[in-house]
Amino acid sequence: MLKTQSFKIVLAIVALAALSGFVAELGFLSVSLFAMGGWPFIDDFSDGFAAWNVFMRQTCCGHSATVVDAPLLAGKKAASFELRFEDETIKGSKRSEFRLSATRFGVEYDYRFKIFVPQDWVPDESATLLMQMHNVPDLWKGESGLAPPIDLEIVQDAWVVRVAKGKTPNWVDRVGEVEEKTIWRAPVDLGKWTEWRIRLRWSTDEDGYVEIEKDGAKIVDRKGANSYDNLLAPYMKFGVYVPAWKKMASPPRAARRSALFTDIAARRSSDVE
Repeated sequence: MLKTQSFKIVLAIVALAALSGFVAELGFLSVSLFAMGGWPFIDDFSDGFAAWNVFMRQTCCGHSATVVDAPLLAGKKAASFELRFEDETIKGSKRSEFRLSATRFGVEYDYRFKIFVPQDWVPDESATLLMQMHNVPDLWKGESGLAPPIDLEIVQDAWVVRVAKGKTPNWVDRVGEVEEKTIWRAPVDLGKWTEWRIRLRWSTDEDGYVEIEKDGAKIVDRKGANSYDNLLAPYMKFGVYVPAWKKMASPPRAARRSALFTDIAARRSSDVE
C-alpha cells in the first residue's frame, strides 16, 4: 500500500510539473505573439513611449530609456538608451532594450529603423548589440536563448552583422547543432544617423532569405536557412545590450554605453505599400 501511494504521489508530481510547464509555455508564447504591439508597428517616439507596454520594455532604471530631441533631425524625437556597468541584470544579462512581437515562419517581414551612435563612443573588444532578432525558445523542450539569428553590433570601431542558425539543444539533445558566423563588417558611423532596413523570411530550409540595407545600399543578401527550429520565429529587439558585462568582476574601460533610435517600423511585407 505504501509503495502504491508513493508511486501515485510521484506520478501526480510529474503530471503537475508537466501541466505547469505547459501553462508557462502557453503564457510565454501568448505574450510573445499578442502583447508586443501587433502588426504593423510604427513609432517615431513623438508620443513618448505610449506605444510601448510593460511587456515590450526590458529596462532597469530611470536612465535606461528616455525620449529626447533627435540630434540633427529638426523637430523629431528619439529614444535614448543607456546602459551602465553597475545596472542590475535584466532578463539574465546587462541590457536596456525594447522588443517587438514574435513572428511566424514562411511569412515575409520588413523592418526599418534609424540609429545614432554618439561621437564620444569608446572602442572596446566587448560586443555591444544595438539590434537583434532574438529566437523564441521552446521552453517545454528544455531550450533556452541562443546567439541571435541576426544581430547588429559594434565591436571596437566597427559595425558587425552576425547570424546564427541550426538545431537547438534540448532535454534529449544537449549539444544541438548551431552555426554562428560574422557576415559583414564596416567602420562604425559616429555622430550621425544611419538608416537600416531588413527584409526577410524566416525558415529552417532553403526558402529563407535575409536582405539588409544600410543608408539605401544593400550590404547583406543571403538565401537559405536562417533560424533555429523553434515553434515561433524570432522577434526584433533594439537598444543597448552588452552580454560580456554579466561575467565581468570589475568595470571595463567603456563602462557606459548609449545609442539613440527613431523611426521604428515593423511590417509584414503584405503591409508595405
